[in-house]
Amino acid sequence: MDNSSDAVGPLALVAKTPWPFDYENPEKFSPFWFENVDTFKWKVVMMQNPNLGWYACAIYLCAIFSIQTYMKDRPAIKAKKAVLVWNGCLTIFSAFGFYRIAQELMHNLLQPDGYYRSLCVREGRNLPADFWGMLFVLSKFIEFGDTVFIVLRKSPLIALQWYHHAIVTLFAWKLYPWGEPILSYYAAINYGVHMVMYFYFVLRGLNIKVPEPLAMCITSLQITQMVVNTFNNFYTMGMLYLGHSCSRHPTSIKWSLAVYISLWALFAKFFLDRYFSKKKFVVKKVD
Repeated sequence: MDNSSDAVGPLALVAKTPWPFDYENPEKFSPFWFENVDTFKWKVVMMQNPNLGWYACAIYLCAIFSIQTYMKDRPAIKAKKAVLVWNGCLTIFSAFGFYRIAQELMHNLLQPDGYYRSLCVREGRNLPADFWGMLFVLSKFIEFGDTVFIVLRKSPLIALQWYHHAIVTLFAWKLYPWGEPILSYYAAINYGVHMVMYFYFVLRGLNIKVPEPLAMCITSLQITQMVVNTFNNFYTMGMLYLGHSCSRHPTSIKWSLAVYISLWALFAKFFLDRYFSKKKFVVKKVD
């Protein structure tokens, strides 16, 4: 949002949005006891502290490169069991998040004009999906730990790794308070991909041999995530261009396109380098 809007305070900003902050009645999906959280307060916190994501990412980047420098002449830390537990917990967490948001998304998609409504129409909030949307944002800070384990174990650290964690954290922190319908796609797809990815890491941690085609499929899912969300953004832009109502903020569209197109390019490069680069085969022979 622009500076003039920020000056009036978060509650005034919320009042200007067409998002109904009351919950749907009757509920489509009943919340579990732990999902009864006032997510509106979290939205206010995020709007009141728009720079917190930037501060966190600055600390994250300084920390991982400092640790990497510190570990340069030291032996790698053996943390196999800790990494296994870490990946196992994130697998379960991602599975729950995917289930709770995807069920809401599928319900909307099956309605008349479901695809349009799921991307453009603001309706009463479904508490379980809103709760897991909030956790989606907060989990991005937790996932900084992925990179910490990489540098402590002296595994190769590529730009995609730290860029992906930093940009998605900034992206989620900024967009979640606006409550746009398209955010359900962002969260559900990301939860689903992470569920598969972290489970793959669990299998590797258990020394279970995973066929290379399966590993290729996981990277392909990550690329598909970027492609689908880029297409969804172009669809909403098309609706706005044609004069249809669509609940998108211009800043949200710019951020979404910048994030997903850049990640699309980086994941595609990673895919080609890992599975089709001649250098890959040289490394294998050395091993």
